[in-house]
Amino acid sequence: MAGARHNVSRGLVAGAAIYNLAGIDPARQHLLLELADDRDVPLRPEDYIVINGRERFSIADGPQPIDDNPCLRKPLSPTINEQQLPADRALHQAKLTFEQLATLDPGFESGDGVFVEMKDVPDAQILPGMRVLVQGDDRFYTSPCGNVGFGTKLDADIGFLRERHGDVECIDEGSRHLVIARGLELPAHWNRPSTDILLQVPQGYPLAALDMFWVTPGLALADGRQPQSADLLETYAGRAWQRFSWHYPPGHRWNPATDGILSHLRFARMRLGQAQ
Repeated sequence: MAGARHNVSRGLVAGAAIYNLAGIDPARQHLLLELADDRDVPLRPEDYIVINGRERFSIADGPQPIDDNPCLRKPLSPTINEQQLPADRALHQAKLTFEQLATLDPGFESGDGVFVEMKDVPDAQILPGMRVLVQGDDRFYTSPCGNVGFGTKLDADIGFLRERHGDVECIDEGSRHLVIARGLELPAHWNRPSTDILLQVPQGYPLAALDMFWVTPGLALADGRQPQSADLLETYAGRAWQRFSWHYPPGHRWNPATDGILSHLRFARMRLGQAQ
């Protein structure tokens, strides 16, 4: 990136994460993906890109250009469902929305999913509302939800959570879902060996981010101290809960392709790992 090497995990990455990695203020500068023998393509913070490790970016002064999806001199032919796009269907622009990616599969049906396929890295789901800066060697596939065993990402994540933690309940309150994981073990610096944890999942998940978490009331440190930012009691699902006002750091941007209920529960348990 502008002559400097940066380390980032391979896979589907939000443009904002790359801006943060390079320390770039998107109001003052913008990133360009360098394409061999072709036009450079602007990467906006809200875009996504499949990072393979060979990408080169340059940094340009000024805010994001209005025309951020220029026509390419050499059309791209990524792979969809094991078939490389033929020349007559090659992409003349690099950025595609979820809906545009879906049309690459003539058999795509409403409710099907679009995924990124990578070797030695877990597949990532592309969700409605996302726009991907496609490269020629990217590999995508579509899959009916029935074939992967879930109707929504929320259903899938609840299933994974139950596999790992057993006693998990999901309560639909219309404007949100309440996810309760029961009997999770606590470190020895707390006044009891386990607790229930409540997560609130907003409408629009996974594009909408989770925040904070709640535990069974009365949780204190073993020496009698009250935990920081955890002194409020609130009622959900007919019972009282102790709220931990535990937020992601300013530099963290929620990535719906990789963040979710499981990662947020890990985030909550990281807070409970602190004796404060």
